[in-house]
Amino acid sequence: MLLVTILTALVTAGQSTPGGSGSEPRTMTAVRIHNPPRIDGNLDDPCWKSATPTSEFIQMDPDEGKPATEQTIVRALYDDDNLYFGIKCLDSQPEKIAARIVPRDVAWWPDDLIAIVLDTYYDRQNCYGFYTNPNGIQLDMRCTGDGRYQDWSWDGVWQSEGSITDQGWVAELAIPFKTLRFSRDRDQLWGVNIKRWRKTRSEDSNWAFISRDDGTELKVSKAGHLLGLEALRQGLHLEFLPSGTARLNQDPDVTEWQKDIGLDIKYGITSNLTLDATINPDFCHIEADPEKINLTRFELFYDEKRPFFMEGKELFSSMNLFYSRRIANPKLGAKLTGKLGDYSIGWLTAVDQERGPDPSYGAFRLQKDILKNSSVGIIGVGKQKTENQYSRALGVDLRLHPGQNMLRLELAKSFNPEVKGNDWWTRVTFRRFAGEFWTNCGFYETRPEFNVDQTGYIPHDPHVGEREIGGWVDYAPVIKRFGIKRIWLGQGAWVTKRTDDHKWGWRWEDVWLDVDFENLNQMRLWHLNWYLRYQQKGYRGTTLGFRYQIRGKAFVRSLAIETRIEDHYDWADDYFGNMRTLSIWGDLKPHDNISLDINGKVVWEYFPSGKLDEVKQVGNLRLTYLLTKDLFLRVFIPVNPASHDYAINALLSYAYRPLSSFYLAYNERRGKDMEFVDRIIMAKISYLWNL
Repeated sequence: MLLVTILTALVTAGQSTPGGSGSEPRTMTAVRIHNPPRIDGNLDDPCWKSATPTSEFIQMDPDEGKPATEQTIVRALYDDDNLYFGIKCLDSQPEKIAARIVPRDVAWWPDDLIAIVLDTYYDRQNCYGFYTNPNGIQLDMRCTGDGRYQDWSWDGVWQSEGSITDQGWVAELAIPFKTLRFSRDRDQLWGVNIKRWRKTRSEDSNWAFISRDDGTELKVSKAGHLLGLEALRQGLHLEFLPSGTARLNQDPDVTEWQKDIGLDIKYGITSNLTLDATINPDFCHIEADPEKINLTRFELFYDEKRPFFMEGKELFSSMNLFYSRRIANPKLGAKLTGKLGDYSIGWLTAVDQERGPDPSYGAFRLQKDILKNSSVGIIGVGKQKTENQYSRALGVDLRLHPGQNMLRLELAKSFNPEVKGNDWWTRVTFRRFAGEFWTNCGFYETRPEFNVDQTGYIPHDPHVGEREIGGWVDYAPVIKRFGIKRIWLGQGAWVTKRTDDHKWGWRWEDVWLDVDFENLNQMRLWHLNWYLRYQQKGYRGTTLGFRYQIRGKAFVRSLAIETRIEDHYDWADDYFGNMRTLSIWGDLKPHDNISLDINGKVVWEYFPSGKLDEVKQVGNLRLTYLLTKDLFLRVFIPVNPASHDYAINALLSYAYRPLSSFYLAYNERRGKDMEFVDRIIMAKISYLWNL
């Protein structure tokens, strides 16, 4: 009864708190043409004169609700094949426009940029995003959940060029209709928004107004209307990406040459349902994982980088029941993703290569949109090696987003051989983002026999359950004085109970202070008291942390330093002592076409007596040199002296046409005393047919 009352109150709150200001959506009209423009970053083609310009951008930052200090003029055209945008970004200080040359899909913020958001189904929930800068560099994505969930792994075929002028800068784009998915109606109504970031003033403005309190910069439900589109041709939505690979494998005992071919297929079964298949994929051109220091008793989590598993991964990420890195070396796979009406569908299967029988993996996701900005869904995952070697899990979730509230209910059950019951997991979370107060509270429980280690990532001690209750509150006023834009002052508390102990543990973050400065720098200070319960013993400790991040200064795109002083349980050596950590990570820009990414960490561990036990260090360095925006050389060097892991990964990449590339890679690993471990030299070429 209490739950029903809470849900009713939330839905009522959502209905009484409109997502926008109540005004009619803005409109932009695309004009049909017969002679398309040449995409060269100049709006001098005659067809642009027939377009209807629109402007009047509104700030989100720093002066929310006020007109942009430098306006942006947008024009839209289309023909049988493409949707064209011509965007003129006025700037009275063109010499200060920041524009780097980076590889495709590498974020260049806080440099100047333009983003085009297209809600092609006009469902006010999902969209495509196309980002470009004054050099025409491309970054694209798809998002769901009214802009909250963003998939940056999606790649579309489109053209973009830019140029800096004496009045500012210009972006010119051509987006093929066969890159997009939309209904088959003759007359189309799309949602559209244009975002501009101007680095000189740290100004974020939108064509259709978005507020800071909306909780996302891509509030799809606030997009304006794109009119004028009719009788669009979608094409076959069929892509073939064959590839050929030649590689040399070396270790101290063996040297061998290998050659292979692979094929990726993508087919738009319907206007919004896509089938992907991969046969014999080779991911040797994918960068190695960064080195990390593991200070826990659980395995580390690593992000997915392989293209087949990246696109649409948000569909399978519910509750972490599916962790695609469990599929180490797939020899074939298939995936179906898309949307049918109010239903989002995801299905994935893959056969991995292991010793013994090759296991097969599967994942299925069905999610239905309900109410406004809300959904209910089910997910099933599984791994099958032999008849008696399997692992499966089933989960259901409910997400309610009325107004500025969010309630999430999740429940999952695992299925493993010789396990009968006591194998479920649940989480309940409530959040509210409104004005100056942000709150979050939640409850989660893991039962002792719950286990998804073969398909997902929810680590916990075997045969031990855990229950946690807690929350936090943030007071976040906008200051705009003394160089400070906004502060975040908060507290949080959590209590934890394990099934192997009758006592509770707890942690209380008695203060955290985040400061957002007008110059984009950020500072964070926090202090945490905690009481750890492990194997029926208690340990009281504190954590004091400080972080400062510099952004957008000279050749420093981002540079952060963090230090911690804390009590610590050494899980590897089984003692309770102290720890000091120093971390640094940064994105440096020595030149417009050179990027240098660094991150490193040093950990000093001390015995309870205060004597130094050991020092752990890791470092990762990545240098990227762009000869042109389609040709780059990247060198990645991860080192871990504690585990004697040293490597170098070099990649030369040339995109000779959209999404068609040639790669030349060199990967070498060395161990203790720099002894040679193995080496791979690889050449790969792929060619995209987009029909």
